[in-house]
Amino acid sequence: MENKEAMLKKLGLKTMFNISDEEMPELIEEYDIFMNHVAVLEKIDTEGVDPLAYPYEIETAFLREDEPVDIISREDVLKNAKCVEDNQIKVPKVVK
Repeated sequence: MENKEAMLKKLGLKTMFNISDEEMPELIEEYDIFMNHVAVLEKIDTEGVDPLAYPYEIETAFLREDEPVDIISREDVLKNAKCVEDNQIKVPKVVK
């Protein structure tokens, strides 16, 4: 349990979550449930099954074609940005 707790705390810090000692037992329980689900999924025989990019084989025929309207110039977009680098809006890093 101690190794699991350390691993979850480390993962929490990497994703900018501060996990308290009070939250840890519930998190460990949820982690165990999740890992049990993963173990069941790993038992499924997928030999000879092609991977899917989308979980359904039905093709979607009702999507519309995107038609650009009210196109804003790059200069207009970037002039209101707080931080611009290489003609792109620079945002703060959220995950280590």
